[in-house]
Amino acid sequence: MKILVLASCSKTKSIQYPHQPICSEIPSKESREQILLKFPMKKTAKDLYRGALNLSTNSAVRLLRNHFEVCYYIVSAGFGIIGENDLLPPYNCSFSDMSKDQIIDRAELLNIPEDYQEIINKEKPDLIYLALGKNYLTALGKWDEKLPCKTIAFDLSDSANVITLPADHITVKEVSRVGGLPIHGVIGFKGDLLLLTTRYLKEQTNPEKALKELLDNPDDLIYTVNSLREHS
Repeated sequence: MKILVLASCSKTKSIQYPHQPICSEIPSKESREQILLKFPMKKTAKDLYRGALNLSTNSAVRLLRNHFEVCYYIVSAGFGIIGENDLLPPYNCSFSDMSKDQIIDRAELLNIPEDYQEIINKEKPDLIYLALGKNYLTALGKWDEKLPCKTIAFDLSDSANVITLPADHITVKEVSRVGGLPIHGVIGFKGDLLLLTTRYLKEQTNPEKALKELLDNPDDLIYTVNSLREHS
């Protein structure tokens, strides 16, 4: 079973420089190679981003790979969709700071919608997990069209293939009350939930069968998350 995971970039990074490029100084995704030459320190995408979402998603991906084939990409407002092992320079650019029109314009500049579809066509996943907030989903364009498989997301969709999970402040607050769980707020929760699901699958005799059962009965997963809200 093949899982495609997409997470968002974060403002918190493992390296910082006083004069790192901002959005307007990165005119295209092809600029990455040239900008890389200006900085002595570079990091792979999975090691550059140190936000709560990225830390939980990284951990989840490592655990998932014990049982599944996992493709992991990061949606960067600076350089487009980046593979986990692609080298990146430090930079300061985020879709979280932009209006919807600005996001769409920047995403088109970085070829994000086209690259998203190309990745799906190339990887041919059996499950897509979009650990993305609304702004980053907007950057993907028509993210819920032509989906080839079940897709877990945190925004509403009319697609029969999309399983929408809640990730609002009430949900996060209630889940945080369950002891021993790594909950990092609304943004990080999208990675936390993947990590929690991965830990659950790890304990199953047949993790692939257990995951398929969850996907075949998505209401059970949604009910479990929503039930925590009802006890607030």
